[in-house]
Amino acid sequence: MEWLIALVIIAPALYMAATSSSYLLDYVFFVVALNRGIRRLVDYFINGAFNPFSLISLTQLVVGALIMVPALSRINRLTPPVRNLSYLIMLAIAHGTIIGVMNAGIGAFYSLGEWMAGFGAFLFAATAPVTSGTMDRWMKSSGYAALLVALYGWYQYFTIPPWDAFWVTSVNFVGYLGVLKPMEMSVFSTMHERGPCASFLAWAAIPMILHPRWRIFGGWLTIILLLSVVVLTMSRTMFTIVALVAMLQPALSKGVGIGRVVVLAAVLGIGGTVGLEHIPGSERITARFDTLKDMQNDGSFKGRMEILTSGVTWVLVHPLGLGLGSSGMGAGRINGGTQEGFCDSGYVEVFSQFGWLGGLAFFAALAQIWMELSRRIKQGGDDTFLYTGRAVLLGCLVFLYVGNIFGGFSLFWVFLGTSVNRLTKPVLYFQPVANSDDSALPYEQPHSAL
Repeated sequence: MEWLIALVIIAPALYMAATSSSYLLDYVFFVVALNRGIRRLVDYFINGAFNPFSLISLTQLVVGALIMVPALSRINRLTPPVRNLSYLIMLAIAHGTIIGVMNAGIGAFYSLGEWMAGFGAFLFAATAPVTSGTMDRWMKSSGYAALLVALYGWYQYFTIPPWDAFWVTSVNFVGYLGVLKPMEMSVFSTMHERGPCASFLAWAAIPMILHPRWRIFGGWLTIILLLSVVVLTMSRTMFTIVALVAMLQPALSKGVGIGRVVVLAAVLGIGGTVGLEHIPGSERITARFDTLKDMQNDGSFKGRMEILTSGVTWVLVHPLGLGLGSSGMGAGRINGGTQEGFCDSGYVEVFSQFGWLGGLAFFAALAQIWMELSRRIKQGGDDTFLYTGRAVLLGCLVFLYVGNIFGGFSLFWVFLGTSVNRLTKPVLYFQPVANSDDSALPYEQPHSAL
């Protein structure tokens, strides 16, 4: 039955990858959002036991990795600067894979799948011959997938479904996630952990906050719903990222969008005072978020600082790193990870997986994304993705302090890829393209016209 369900999930992605359909990205959002929830239902109702090697949990990696098929086939559509930075990321991943195979064996390929899903989403969005309407659809699909996660999150908070309780007990998360009683457990919804759940919801909310064109039905009410479930996950970091990106966007675009920052501040302010008081079981949530008032003495903050300090020392004496499979899904499934503590410091984890060579290549690529977006803006580009792309990139770099979000599929990979697509270049004209999902493909005018 697991094989059948896994095949049903993967089959649409295989077809869309073979036909280079732009809807492949939309589909991946929903697979990422729901596949772990489906896996728990199968374990509870069909298997009657927890299967740590469930094939269904791997569908996220397979579907995500399939994005690379159409992306690599049209890599020539990248502009030279974007092609060069893409090669740098490929270099980092290749180096990490070679070292990882030597140290972690097959576990390296699980981590490789995670990285391929994220970087593949970047390449897919950067090379897609689509219109701005398709790009907007990707943002909205993320929002709709997150809406399902949020709605189930509230259901989970009030009921603790037996299949979720079964999973929490099986993986020994009782205590870590709280007590298995309604309103006394941290929400993880359909995801595999509360942190990834909070990250998925927050990144889906960020585009809706940044611009009205990316909002789904409900507008600000939907944004509030997504953020309310982030509260239920007990994750504090994501609110910092949401606020930071929201403030950076007008700061980097000459004040455009400052009104949305004011609205967000009002939402967070009212929600943090009036809203929390009306949530059943809010005492536990309030106690968790009150620690933000004294960050220097917060146990989580001090722990991450210790990991960062010790991690930097470790990186300095391990120039090759441990390679892929030393942390993340590869380490968890194959038990080959020896430095999993570095997962709480994204900067250290990048260098522990890629070594000095790969780590420097990876961050050089991120710097080139910033320079490319800035160059297009200076040349007169006014596409919304250019300005918001820089804010999203800075938000990702801040988030790396607490975890390596780059090592997997996420909306921000799609956002960054879309930002450097040829469509956002300042001087473009359109020609019809046969066998494309959309009716137009952007081409550069001669260099002398720029």
